[in-house]
Amino acid sequence: MRPSPREAMRPDVLRGRRRVSRRAAALGSVAVVVIAAVLTTTSVATGAPRATKAHSGGTATFALQPGTAPKMILPFFASEYAGTPLYDFMFQMYRPLYWFTGKVFKLTEKDSLAYLPQYNANDTAVTLKLKPWYWSDGEKLSPNDIAFFMGLLSAEKTNWWAYLPGDFPTNVASTTYDDAADTVTFHLKTRVNPTWFTLNQLSLVEPMPLAWELSGPGKKADCSGEAPKLEATACVAVYRYLQHEASDTATYASNPLWQVVDGPFRISSYSPGGLTVVLVPNKKYSGPDKPKIGAFDLKSFTSDAAEYDVLRSGTSLTVGYLPFTDAPTKPTNAAVGANPLAGYKLEPWPEWADNGMEVNYDNPTTGPVERQLYFRQALASLIDQQTIARVAYKGYAFAEYGPVPPTPVTPYLTKYERSDPYPFSIANARHDLSSHGWTIPKTGPATCTKPGTGPHDCGAGIPKGRELAMSLLYPSGIESYQVELEDFQSDARKAGLYLSLRPRPENTIIADAPPCTSKQSACSWQIVYFGTSSFAPEWFPDLGILFICHSVANEMNYCNSSLDALYEKVYSQKGLTAQHEVENFLTRQAVTISGPVPDGQLTEVSDKLGGYVQSGTGAITPQDWYFKS
Repeated sequence: MRPSPREAMRPDVLRGRRRVSRRAAALGSVAVVVIAAVLTTTSVATGAPRATKAHSGGTATFALQPGTAPKMILPFFASEYAGTPLYDFMFQMYRPLYWFTGKVFKLTEKDSLAYLPQYNANDTAVTLKLKPWYWSDGEKLSPNDIAFFMGLLSAEKTNWWAYLPGDFPTNVASTTYDDAADTVTFHLKTRVNPTWFTLNQLSLVEPMPLAWELSGPGKKADCSGEAPKLEATACVAVYRYLQHEASDTATYASNPLWQVVDGPFRISSYSPGGLTVVLVPNKKYSGPDKPKIGAFDLKSFTSDAAEYDVLRSGTSLTVGYLPFTDAPTKPTNAAVGANPLAGYKLEPWPEWADNGMEVNYDNPTTGPVERQLYFRQALASLIDQQTIARVAYKGYAFAEYGPVPPTPVTPYLTKYERSDPYPFSIANARHDLSSHGWTIPKTGPATCTKPGTGPHDCGAGIPKGRELAMSLLYPSGIESYQVELEDFQSDARKAGLYLSLRPRPENTIIADAPPCTSKQSACSWQIVYFGTSSFAPEWFPDLGILFICHSVANEMNYCNSSLDALYEKVYSQKGLTAQHEVENFLTRQAVTISGPVPDGQLTEVSDKLGGYVQSGTGAITPQDWYFKS
């Protein structure tokens, strides 16, 4: 069975900084380049040389993006909580097995709980050796902690945000736990592409402390014993108890369960709605780089404007962000523009992310139009990426013409993606439409005047008289998104496409644009823009979760058997040949409509803070921060 896309985790759900979060030479040399790029031990700098004396203590206050207040603490959670900030909140307390960081993302062995994974000669098994790491209650990190996690997956995988049949853990035939050697070996059902499996499957493994192996207060259960009959009862009871406790946000800081951590911090206070969450150092942290600050204070805001009002006060935020709409335009070829704030250093935060709009191929009214390649080509030609990058993002963005971003430089991007096959041109968009049966008036939307399935007709399912008018959903509260889409709306009208922009709250837009069929009332959405989407925590940018037929994460309802066959090769063969074919296919077919990728955010860092480093993965390491004296 091939690996399948994951269910509820979508790049538009687990997003990076900017509210949302996803490619040579001969085959052999490509494989070497890729694995060298991502499966190496890296030593990440912890800031510039200290010109001033550092001192311990003090509270570092960090601004979260609008709509991302932490609302789930249990690292085994359902899709409805997939908007929880992982790197800013959850991973500070509960570390995933592997940590990825760096401008060009890499598996950072120094900060990981295990050494680099070792695959057998046939790529049908992978062995993970754990490091000598400890939980805050004194328990040593052991294979039992992974067995506990796997037991929960076996019993409650449909309640895990990352699950889809065929994918992890159902692509694992069996698991061997060796407590004496501190190793875990996953025996896989089929040969896998080891780079993909490490970046997109092992990146999901989350060890769980045995202190949580309870079915009720003080009631010890056995969910780590690997016995199917036990898992069917014990693990279900454990999950229900943990979920019940995690649903009571008011007790996050007082419940002893959540004080058992293996990360550098533990929770100290939690305000209603998670608008203010304070983490303090885990004094028993066994990882590298012990925390220096006295507290890490997370602040959530309802909008960019609300955050900026606080930031401008100059006293409340140690690390905030400058909204793009308030930033001075960056000079051409400059790394950074002028900073309007005194007492802060402006640091643009590029991320490994993509950007674009999705169309609903199954919408009963507009789906027949959106299924036409000429229409999607016209849409792509109406995105003025250069102007949007300059006006909406003040120069802090770069053009993207396919599913893989050109920055940072990676071996994934193809020459065809770089070529901009559908450059901005209102004239080209008008020609694409008028040469396929649409009449474009001087004012008002274009109308299908030549229905049919011929090469110059409107296309199957499009009746005579159909007007080219569609609605476009997008997240509210982020001004740069509105500027971007208003520019697109204006250019689209010049080609006869009338778009109605409909903002939606960040925490509901996913539900407003679900996977659906044409007969369902939920299929009323037509175009959706989720915003910039980080690839985290799946670093191999295949994006099969969006495009494989009938994936429950395929909200576009797109399906192409030839593309599915390519994905079979991506997941099972070494190298990037199949991956490059996938990217070129998606780009040529304009399956999604690419837009400029802005920096994750324009970070404002207090001049008083040292040790601050930004990663292309969106990861932060507040244990490295310190206040200058």
